[in-house]
Amino acid sequence: MRCAIAAFALVAAGGVLAQARAGDEAAAPSPLSPLFATLDEALAQRVVGADDAPGLWLSGRLAGFDLGAQARDFAAAAARDPKEPLFVASLADACMRPAAPVPPECAARDAVGYWASREPDNAVPWLLQAERARRRNATGAMIDNLERAAVSARYDDHGGRGAAVAWRRVEPLVAPADRAAGMLYALTYAGGIGAPLSAVENVCGVASRSLDPRVPAACARLGTMMAESGASFGARRAGVQVALAAAAGEAERASVNETARGVVAAQERCRDARNALERDALAAPAARAAAATRAERYVASLAARGEVAACAELAGR
Repeated sequence: MRCAIAAFALVAAGGVLAQARAGDEAAAPSPLSPLFATLDEALAQRVVGADDAPGLWLSGRLAGFDLGAQARDFAAAAARDPKEPLFVASLADACMRPAAPVPPECAARDAVGYWASREPDNAVPWLLQAERARRRNATGAMIDNLERAAVSARYDDHGGRGAAVAWRRVEPLVAPADRAAGMLYALTYAGGIGAPLSAVENVCGVASRSLDPRVPAACARLGTMMAESGASFGARRAGVQVALAAAAGEAERASVNETARGVVAAQERCRDARNALERDALAAPAARAAAATRAERYVASLAARGEVAACAELAGR
């Protein structure tokens, strides 16, 4: 995520910007790092030659910068489990990256269009289609797709579902006493869908907003929707940025800044709850067992309702 989206706009209230920057600081090394390193090695060995959908998706995640391997594995995962939206989203994300030659899996099928047909009420695939049109200098198509995204009912890239998918492969690798820690490891596979945030920065950037008066209006609606109901904190913070940039006046900016304060506060509460979960995962047996129960609920809620809702549940325990 580039700098314009990674932090709130400078026009945001000073306290909001300070909190946002504090939230972006690198975390201290986790005492679970040795276990995580062991699981990294074990999992990498287990997914070599995998033929099941979770194993193929994990293989794609572990492929790093090998776009061809990622597209191949994500497409295979989606073929084996077409009902899992994470696999469709991951393939679309990979196919949005410029590549020469284009991976066969991206050339043979329009992954982004397929996602939009599967989830017509989700803003994310329509936003990706708007970005593709922008790259082709097809302004009319860009605006049509942007406006469709702006009136969508939700914004969910499904990245949070990665933890539940990873846990299906990680669970056999951890001892019962380390169950909570194993789930925290699986949570490192949540997220990772980057194309939508790059797309919203490009489609709603200064150059695009100057093309047609419909663009800033649509971006204002999209940004507000993302800030208020995006499934992840990353989406909500990006929405704040977009809504602030497209705001028509001080009253709108004040409203967006109030939303921003709520986003930052909720993210801080989530961080505190996650830190407490990590502490309990390393505590006495009874605390570990309770932590495993909370972690299991959190992973399930993350998959079903997204990061913001799952964190609210975890913090309200």
